[in-house]
Amino acid sequence: MGSQRLPGVALRGNMHWGPAEAGGEPQPEDILMAWLLWLPHDADVAKAAADEVARIDLRHPIPEGAARLRELLLQLVERPLSNFGRA
Repeated sequence: MGSQRLPGVALRGNMHWGPAEAGGEPQPEDILMAWLLWLPHDADVAKAAADEVARIDLRHPIPEGAARLRELLLQLVERPLSNFGRA
């Protein structure tokens, strides 16, 4: 993953998280979907999700949207997509 990031998906220090407005910030579920589609087909989804959780955990305090994204990513760590037929 390293320096390859999908713009607007990886958490950055200057990214604002708040309630979505019409045409505003994307919802955490939308960010997760874009992130999943961006991952290479053979990626270790659980490891990649754990890496993103670690990045979110560097933020203090964790904004509401980022906290929801963190919860979604943790679900992938605990139950990787390979359990759902992604191979």
